[in-house]
Amino acid sequence: MKDEEKMEIQEIQLKEAKHIAEEADRKYEEVARKLVILEGELERAEERAEIAELLVHIFN
Repeated sequence: MKDEEKMEIQEIQLKEAKHIAEEADRKYEEVARKLVILEGELERAEERAEIAELLVHIFN
């Protein structure tokens, strides 16, 4: 195989690797955003559960 052919193949592989890395970064950012949202929802749910437990103790 000629050096030029090897170089062309490596350039194609580099483009593919960059595309895969960019896609992985995009997916990571999306999951990180979802995690922040879910953590907030969990915190609010825990607060509601604590309030509900207090109300149960008060009314029993």
